[in-house]
Amino acid sequence: MARAYQRLSAQDASFLHFEHRATPMHVAALAIFEQGPLATAQGALDAERLGKYVESRLHLLPRYRRKLAFTPLERHPVWVDDERFDLSYHLRRAGLPPPGDERALQELVARILSQPLDRARPLWEMWFVEGLAGGRFAIVSKVHHCMVDGVSGIELLVATLDISPQPAPPGASTPTARSRSARRCSATARFPSSLGRPSKAPDRTIHPSPS
Repeated sequence: MARAYQRLSAQDASFLHFEHRATPMHVAALAIFEQGPLATAQGALDAERLGKYVESRLHLLPRYRRKLAFTPLERHPVWVDDERFDLSYHLRRAGLPPPGDERALQELVARILSQPLDRARPLWEMWFVEGLAGGRFAIVSKVHHCMVDGVSGIELLVATLDISPQPAPPGASTPTARSRSARRCSATARFPSSLGRPSKAPDRTIHPSPS
C-alpha cells in the first residue's frame, strides 16, 4: 500500500547519520511555569488538561505526527504519517523529591536528555515535571535536530504558548491536507527520477519493502 512521504533535506539527514548513543542529536528546551490554575483540588499538576491542550495544537505541527521511513534502493530518510500515533507515549510525567530545588531539576533533565529518541516513533517527547519549589512546574521539550532548527524551534513555542491566560480554543487536530493529496507513484517509477534530485522535494509516496 502506497504511503505519502516527504524527503528529509541533506542537512537534516546528516543529523541522523552522525548520531550515536554517546552523541544523541536531539535538542531540548526547559521552561518553568507557575502552577496557578493548572493545579488540581489536591494541589497536583493537572497533566490531563495540559495533555488535551497539546493535542489541540498538533494540527499546527503536522511533523509531530510523522515518523521516519526509508525509500527503497537509495535508502534516503523520509517522513511518513504515523498511522498508529499515540500521544500518550510522547507526553511524560516526572516528579522531583522535596525540596524540588534547581539541582534536582538539573539532574532529572540530564537523565532525560541522555536517552536517545525512539526512531520507530515521531522523534519528540514532552515531559511535565512536578514538585518544583514555590508551587511551580517545568516542561522539558525534547525534539530530534532533524525535525527542528532555530527558526522552527521558535515556531514550536509560538504554536504551544499563548500570551493570553484564556486563549481562544484552537482547531481540532487533523491529518495534513498535504499528505492526503500527495501523488501516488510506484517505487520502480520513482527510483530513476530520484538520481540527481535536489535535497528537498515535495511530498510523494513510499511503498514499504516486502518483509
